[in-house]
Amino acid sequence: MLDGAFPTHVRSRIIQHTEKALAGVNLRGLSHFRLVAGTIGNAARAMGGASLPLLANFTQDREVLFKDNA
Repeated sequence: MLDGAFPTHVRSRIIQHTEKALAGVNLRGLSHFRLVAGTIGNAARAMGGASLPLLANFTQDREVLFKDNA
């Protein structure tokens, strides 16, 4: 997930360029992933940073961040 305090069109270009760069990287041995645009905006950094200690200390399943909800 890619989000932050920048305009939507900038976020879209960052995702586009990152996907292009990843196309040339050897990802063998890594789980499949996709980049998605976030919707939180300028609060993304604070909310993401605040959630890590909560997840680390209060969740029973520490792998919850890495699960596929599909």
